[in-house]
Amino acid sequence: MFSVEECERHEWLLPFRTGGYASSTICGINSRTYHGYLVVPLNQPYKRYLILSKFEDFLVKDIGEFPLSTNHYDWNVYYPEGYKYIKEFKWGKNYVKWVYEIEGDIVEKEIIAHELENAITVRYKSSNGKIKVCPLITYRSHHLTTTTKYFFDFQQMGSRIKIFKEGVPILNFLIEGDYELEHTGYWYYNFFYLLDYERGNNHREDLYNPFCIMSNKNELSIDIFYDKESMAKPVEAPSDILRLLANASLSFIVKGKNGWSIIAGYHWFSEWGRDTFISMEGLMLLNGLYKQAEEIILRYLQYSEKGMLPNHITPEGEPIYIGVDVSLWAINSIYKLYLYSGDVEFIRKIYSSLQDIIDWYYKGNGIVYTRDFLLFHKGAPRTWMDASYDGRVVTPREGAAVEVNALWYNALMIMDQFSKIVGDNNTFYSELAKRVKGAFNEKFVTSWGLYDYLDTYLIPDTSIRPNQIFAFSLPFSVIDKDVGTVMLTTIENELLRPFGLSTLSRRDPKYKPLYRGDRASRDEAYHNGPIWPWLIGAYIDAKLKVENDIIKAKMLLDVIKPLLEYAKRNNGFIPELFEDLPPYLPGGCIAQAWSVAEVYRSVNLITSI
Repeated sequence: MFSVEECERHEWLLPFRTGGYASSTICGINSRTYHGYLVVPLNQPYKRYLILSKFEDFLVKDIGEFPLSTNHYDWNVYYPEGYKYIKEFKWGKNYVKWVYEIEGDIVEKEIIAHELENAITVRYKSSNGKIKVCPLITYRSHHLTTTTKYFFDFQQMGSRIKIFKEGVPILNFLIEGDYELEHTGYWYYNFFYLLDYERGNNHREDLYNPFCIMSNKNELSIDIFYDKESMAKPVEAPSDILRLLANASLSFIVKGKNGWSIIAGYHWFSEWGRDTFISMEGLMLLNGLYKQAEEIILRYLQYSEKGMLPNHITPEGEPIYIGVDVSLWAINSIYKLYLYSGDVEFIRKIYSSLQDIIDWYYKGNGIVYTRDFLLFHKGAPRTWMDASYDGRVVTPREGAAVEVNALWYNALMIMDQFSKIVGDNNTFYSELAKRVKGAFNEKFVTSWGLYDYLDTYLIPDTSIRPNQIFAFSLPFSVIDKDVGTVMLTTIENELLRPFGLSTLSRRDPKYKPLYRGDRASRDEAYHNGPIWPWLIGAYIDAKLKVENDIIKAKMLLDVIKPLLEYAKRNNGFIPELFEDLPPYLPGGCIAQAWSVAEVYRSVNLITSI
């Protein structure tokens, strides 16, 4: 059914909504360090560790053993060749399923993810023959590979098996039905992870097999879990695109020890403040999760440091302050939450915290400062275009960034609204916003749209980038309709692509359309050409502000159609980015929160017209 080359690049993902997940490829070859049957957060939802990599599994008949699995080993060796027997692959809401045809016999294999538990159930059923399963285990960060020879041991107690790493329990098996256990204790050497090799990352690994399980019948069911488990049944993925995107959106909302969080992307991203607030409407508000959204907002506000909210939460749960736009995106999300929920009491509760953010930004906190009413920042990278490697910042944008100032104006206008809601009736925000708008239009507006940023000497950067879209797309536009129309024409001519907006005009000498190779190569391209799907949301918002024809407005679905078709093929998930040359290969995380959120939000917006 599949070529081995196709298989290694066609991935599936089953999030547990704990931060953990199961993931691999359609024929079972692990092609990333992130692939595995059980990746679990040790400090939920942070510090994710791979514990169970995969199963070496076989159909056992009188005439011999037939493999179901396939591995890519060093020196370009593929063994065994179970992929040749695959007849069908299916990806449901919470499960993946293979159907094998071997010498006229049918074998079904199913992996079911447990929601809000670090657990999976693996089920087999054959028309003839028994099933043999040999787990391959490790204990490492999902970012890394290891050849460390840990001492693993196990303890069998009837239908339960507990695995220990150097005396500490790490993994549990619960086996349904009669079985026989074979003690093995084998190390498998030189697994080769192709996709990480291409990215210049860790790509070789050794894995340990403690035992093999042999069914006494033609069926076998195994629950594998880190800490706890309950019953799980397979659920079909919906065929309707809105429901499919809704299901996918929930995968990024995870339950941790300190409450709810939003994971920025699978496999490798953890909790990021900017991504959290940009994604919040599409992930949470459209799904009616207002209280969970309030919980996340309150937790971030508790981290406020001189008006700045954390850009990142480390695996240890520590806040890192980098992005100058995070607090402003938070205010925008809070405004959206109010529009959905109408919860005045929540606004009253956090109003002073929001005032504190504005006060620090206005008077300056050592990183952000105002100059002629515009918001500047020191240091780089501090915007969403944050690629850096080996001390080199690829897109520094130090000074007054166009989207940061659009967000600054938007936040002031929101605070003016909130001041009236809570009875403060403070005119400070509206008066300051008026001055910001005047300064913005004086300094940023050009004949073709908006400059990308002003440096500390007020010299404008003329790169044509998508950041200018936010000046018109946000709830409170800092530019008027005539300027917005000109800007949209430039964006459509220079940046609009089938899968979103490109990050740089093709006419720019810095333009790099391909996102591949080692980290330096990828980071040089990251925001200098590749297409980012999440930007389509701002484009749709802006277009709807100038499009008065309802039919033409609804036809904006055609702009999103390639993204919707991609989502249908991938269980609702949309990647971090796409390369900017046909065939527009996906890159980065295979499932990105703000990509799914903004596409889901855009479709809802257009269909509600």
